[in-house]
Amino acid sequence: MSLFDIGVSGLNAAQWGLTTTGQNISNAATPGYTQEKPVYQEASGQYTTSGYLGSGVTTATVQRSYSSFLTTQLNAAQSNSSSLNTYYSMLSQLNNIVGDPTTGVGAGMTSYFTSLQSVANSPATTSTRQSLMSSGQSLVDQMNAAAANYNQLRSGVNQSLTNAVTQINSYTNQIATLNGQIVTASAQGQPPNQLLDARDQAVSNLSQLTNVQVTTVNGMYNVSIGTGQPLVSGTTGYQLQAVTSTSDPSELSIAYASPTGSPQTPAQTQYLPDSTFGGGTVGGLLAFRSQSLDPAQAQLGSLATSFAAQLNQQNALGVDLNGNPGTALFSTGSPTIYANSRNTGTAPLSVSIANPTQPTNGNYTLSYNGTNYTLTDSASGAVLGTLAPTSTATGAVTGTIAGLNISVTSGIMKAGDSFNIQPTSGALAAFTLVTTNPTAIAAASPAVASAGASNAGTANISAATVTAGYSIPSSMTLTYNSTAQQFTSNVQVTLPNGTTVAPGLPIAYNPAQGLTLSNGTGVSATISGTPANGDTFTIAANKGGSSDGSNALAMANLGSAKSLNGGTDSLTSAYANYVNQIGNETNNLQSSSTSATAVLTQATSAQQSVSGVNLNEEAANLIQYQQLYQANSKVIQTASTLFTTLLGIFN
Repeated sequence: MSLFDIGVSGLNAAQWGLTTTGQNISNAATPGYTQEKPVYQEASGQYTTSGYLGSGVTTATVQRSYSSFLTTQLNAAQSNSSSLNTYYSMLSQLNNIVGDPTTGVGAGMTSYFTSLQSVANSPATTSTRQSLMSSGQSLVDQMNAAAANYNQLRSGVNQSLTNAVTQINSYTNQIATLNGQIVTASAQGQPPNQLLDARDQAVSNLSQLTNVQVTTVNGMYNVSIGTGQPLVSGTTGYQLQAVTSTSDPSELSIAYASPTGSPQTPAQTQYLPDSTFGGGTVGGLLAFRSQSLDPAQAQLGSLATSFAAQLNQQNALGVDLNGNPGTALFSTGSPTIYANSRNTGTAPLSVSIANPTQPTNGNYTLSYNGTNYTLTDSASGAVLGTLAPTSTATGAVTGTIAGLNISVTSGIMKAGDSFNIQPTSGALAAFTLVTTNPTAIAAASPAVASAGASNAGTANISAATVTAGYSIPSSMTLTYNSTAQQFTSNVQVTLPNGTTVAPGLPIAYNPAQGLTLSNGTGVSATISGTPANGDTFTIAANKGGSSDGSNALAMANLGSAKSLNGGTDSLTSAYANYVNQIGNETNNLQSSSTSATAVLTQATSAQQSVSGVNLNEEAANLIQYQQLYQANSKVIQTASTLFTTLLGIFN
């Protein structure tokens, strides 16, 4: 090996260094590009009697500055950040919808109760009754608009899932194709850095859509999700598809596509559980839908159901302007039930809400295993109860779980059959006014309580109240005896403790405590204060009712009555809590999203510190390789001069 050859090897090495540095600089802003460095090694020496004679330098390879550990961390951080950002973006839209203080459902309920108060103050005035009907229609419009907004968000989730699945399929195809190209190119003995960068970039893009696990086998990436469901295996990419959910036709699920591209029935389709997609855009969309959107619609639907039931119930306890018993004012429809499209049985399921004034506020899955029915909460997966069928041959059953009356009375239920039960989610879209006739407002109580015109004491009697199933067979007149401090009645009286007192028998009275009396058929009133001897009080049927607004007042008071959640919330406060809950979830998710973005920034910095192009470093390399090039050129020049001198000696 001559000095000339050694100089040429050094010149080639310097050329590789300059070329690699130029490649780094030109791709400094290229997404997915990994910094490259030439790897040099001393060429094999040549044996001589004076020792091994050096033969210069060789460029072994051009190596990527790649860290599998840091890249895996970065992909995981990207997946988590993308999931939380997507979830936060969708939840912010929901928060903006429900949080509007002027056009939301809360404002509509407040306006309706205010109008009821006006009717209570002036029950015979047609304009106040018409205003109440207008407020009722506005509330209906707001409930229906809320349903439309929820459905629009759900459609947005469906569209985004479809787009995400298309992108996932594109990246998995890229990775599978690159796997084959990389193995073929690597067979020549050198790593195909450009193909390796392209494959890592495809994995990075894929991790933004869903959480992935990557293993390397024989130089190829195997990519999986969830608990090992494959997306890429060697040179094979497994295609996904967004298909109609088996449990809810308004939502999309993700499943494997047929390898041949042929259509599949629900029984043939391999569906992937939502839990498979634990991160990325897809994970965020699915989490928003199952943990926020569906529960929020069910919760507001529950409030609408209770509102309608309480108003209808109280209106039925009054009489309208025509003296007729009150009828329903609002309707919210029936629970929505979806039979799973993979069911093999023929039995239909019937479900009703046991107490519409206290409805459930979630969505549920009822499944049959051939032995028992099990009801689970769709959001949390918690088991709420079981029912044993009366016949295992048909699966017939009747019973109540978690406030739901469940019935299967026809057909045959098969093991594995399941149903998606949405007791209140459809209440918003189904919320309507049953009547628009202003006279239908049963503002008056069917019973009226009055004090005798000649009473001399300071006692008074409250407005008469009635309960469901009441009757007013005859008027009740109570006469006070001040000497005995007791009342007597012309009809049988029922005391608060359930004791009945026959007509004419004494009824003890303590002015400091007052006394609530009932006719025993659901009609009652309360006497308070100090009556004088001979004072009388009467409870009788309401003959007119046009000037009585006591039942309208009772309906107006429903807005603030602590009737929900175990007596802790009223209709209006329950809605306020509902809005606050979504607002708090949004704020918490914003914090989580911000933290995830910070972690992603740190992971990116760590990965780029190893794999990214540092222009200052590359500028220094340029000078180094330039000097190396010049020095080796000088070696060649020296070798040429020596050779010329040697030739001159012989000439």
